[in-house]
Amino acid sequence: MVHGGLCIAHDEDGAVVLVDAAIPGELVDAELRFRKGKVSFATARDVIEPDPDRVVPPCRYVPECGGCQWQHIAYPRQLTLKREVVLDALARQHVPAPAEIPVHGMDDPWRYRRRGEFHVVPGHRGVADAELGFNRARSWRPIAIDDCLIHAAAITDSMASLRELARRSVGEAGSPLTVVHVTAGDGIELLVRGKPRSALPAEVVDDVAAHAEARARFAIESTTLHWRGHAYRVTPATFIQVNWMQMDVLYECALHALGDVTGLRVVDAYAGIGVLSVHLAATAEHVICIESNREAARMGVLNARLNEVGERLTYMPEPVERALPRLAGVIDCLVLDPPRAGCESAVSAWLALTGPERIAYVSCDPATLARDLHVLVASGPYELCSLEIVDMFPQTHHVESVACLQRRAV
Repeated sequence: MVHGGLCIAHDEDGAVVLVDAAIPGELVDAELRFRKGKVSFATARDVIEPDPDRVVPPCRYVPECGGCQWQHIAYPRQLTLKREVVLDALARQHVPAPAEIPVHGMDDPWRYRRRGEFHVVPGHRGVADAELGFNRARSWRPIAIDDCLIHAAAITDSMASLRELARRSVGEAGSPLTVVHVTAGDGIELLVRGKPRSALPAEVVDDVAAHAEARARFAIESTTLHWRGHAYRVTPATFIQVNWMQMDVLYECALHALGDVTGLRVVDAYAGIGVLSVHLAATAEHVICIESNREAARMGVLNARLNEVGERLTYMPEPVERALPRLAGVIDCLVLDPPRAGCESAVSAWLALTGPERIAYVSCDPATLARDLHVLVASGPYELCSLEIVDMFPQTHHVESVACLQRRAV
């Protein structure tokens, strides 16, 4: 299995074929879809010799829906495969892996997403009977759904009201609604926003909410989430960890990687709305948050004040590659939580030259993590002390991990 959830096979000439909807070791009848360079891409249509870990997907929209790639794989095997994907990525970049790499799965790997984007799917009568759904597998054409087994029940229980929003809003503001963006706040509150935003007027949301059969309460500007005794304001435009239950596990791994930060100066790079930063500021001497998204930085400042750590937490609303060099000499330890693309090369290079003693690297992409660790560990001054994998997205190929880096003594 390679990153992206595809199995490696070879054709009769020895060329690489990447096959989805399969499990390593199976014999399948695969249909060739396209070729890119020397690599072919195919889909398993018939399974001739199934793996013992193959299961019947519980979702009736598999395989048409493109949201889940691994529902056909038993959950324990999913965790094993994700570990193998991370190890393969490290080996390709010549990064020595720790002897033990724990994998933290979920007791119940369903109904975990607190946020989703539902595409508007016109019905037979156009907008009058529009549905909501997701893009089909390997396509930009959406498929209508009534339920999604990986979204929180607070969202899926309100699908009737969300569909009514789509039917009432499409075309009303002069531009057609294409997406309904939903975030499940604490309790029964749902934060909704349309794309484009003008296509989902506040008065329509209020009217639908007033007559909704579901228990959900709608909000359009922000909602509140809680974690470890702290309250966080969230807007649709700001990033959050959509699996809030596993976020606790992920951030516990990051805290363990950092060690005791009492009295230390901590930098949280790519800090978002400050969920981890606020927690760190309770004991650290000072936390400096670097976040280029102005909306996220604004909410981060608000969250620091709401949680009474505003005096010990500062935001730098600019790119990490620009801000970090100005903090030389004032960093005791660093949290790196970059987007899927990983760190900018300038960030990795600066850290290799003059980075802090300890780094907790939170990654959502094994390939870019391995690339950055090649600079920092395989060719750089850091030792990879530990690596833990956290399954934030069960039933999909996505992998999150936390690496603890310690600068080697000169």
